Amino acid sequence: MAKAIKIYESKEEVFGKHLRFKEWIMYSGRLTIYDRSTKPIVLKLKSEIYDDIISIGMEDSIEFTGKSITEVYQKLNSWFKKRGVDF
Repeated sequence: MAKAIKIYESKEEVFGKHLRFKEWIMYSGRLTIYDRSTKPIVLKLKSEIYDDIISIGMEDSIEFTGKSITEVYQKLNSWFKKRGVDF
């Protein structure tokens, strides 16, 4: 099986405000677009949260995949909402 080729890659920084603690959180990572037909968009994020209380329930690293950039960011938004963060 041939390895997928990267078409595009960019550095991403995602910010959100935790509604309960009224603090900003940040994730940084890479958005990569591959030339494959199934889930060609991959967003890999790493936590930049240094507050111990806020980091509870928030993963250190997370990956979202989808058919479009809109779908990937919609999954990110849903994930944030479940954790009480406004994107």
